[in-house]
Amino acid sequence: MLVPLANWHNPSKRRLEAVRAAHERNASGLLELLRAYLVLKGRKRATLSARTLENYQLAVRDFLAWAWSDTQSLDILKVDADDLDRYIADLQTQGGHLTGSDGQVLKPGSIATYVAGVRALYRALEWAGAARLPQVRSPQDHTPPEERRPALPENLYRKLLMHLANNEPPTYRDRLAVRLMAEAGLRISELVNLWVGDAHLEERLLVVRSGKGGKQRSVPLSYSLMQELQGWLKLRLAYAAAGERALLINLGGRKANGRAMTDKTLRKILNQHYRALGFPERYYGAHMLRHTAGTRFYKASRDLHATARLLGHANINTSAIYAKMDLEGLFEVVDKLEDA
Repeated sequence: MLVPLANWHNPSKRRLEAVRAAHERNASGLLELLRAYLVLKGRKRATLSARTLENYQLAVRDFLAWAWSDTQSLDILKVDADDLDRYIADLQTQGGHLTGSDGQVLKPGSIATYVAGVRALYRALEWAGAARLPQVRSPQDHTPPEERRPALPENLYRKLLMHLANNEPPTYRDRLAVRLMAEAGLRISELVNLWVGDAHLEERLLVVRSGKGGKQRSVPLSYSLMQELQGWLKLRLAYAAAGERALLINLGGRKANGRAMTDKTLRKILNQHYRALGFPERYYGAHMLRHTAGTRFYKASRDLHATARLLGHANINTSAIYAKMDLEGLFEVVDKLEDA
């Protein structure tokens, strides 16, 4: 049973409902507490992205499945750092705990996301006055960032664009999405939240209203990308549902036809294209395309300040990874050895 949100907002009822949800093993109630806390007290508050909330909820459901299993049967209000260390070790050796998990051990980055979600739950319980936040650290990933999150090599990027070369509406839309991430540096969350009104073609600019941390930025477009966007805006008119403002829309299917695309749908479509082309799995996903943009920006400019500005990074040190991702430059170095 879900706890009314008003009870989480009411300090006099918050602790009572949190304790009750924990003792009754009411996962839905605890997830409602988590959501109320994140929206009211979290760093991003009401601008929290749907994907972050989804990831945190998945983490909490997995943790509760572990904590309330026959082998653990923990009182989650009394969990300490040692308990969380055992949970992390279990993720490393046994994988996830939800029905349908394949038992595959999780990578350090995924474990860090799970731990962040569990920390958020205990911050919410602390806010409710029902438990204390255990101090625990995620395991370190010693793989360099440029290896964990590679950019798509230039030859594979050209192959992807050739694969998306026809002008059938779904393909045209997918090509535009790929180019906006790989050539303009948009995050997938920024892309699916674009409205038609965010495109300023006369200025060759896109206004990203929902950047990371709630920041807004203006993104310049190349002439060819601007023309691609202009073509899509004309094509979109024939398919968009009445009143739909989203730039990218679903095409086909009765439920969401003409309505805004979700990041989940777009990720699925992108992976279908990668699979059709036989790409190695290390190049799957959407964020890889943003890394591709960062590498291209740095290679074209050799300027970390320009790269940071284009990607919306507050600190140029965040952009320094793209200097290390320039595999084309490394190939030039090793190829010169043959001529030495």
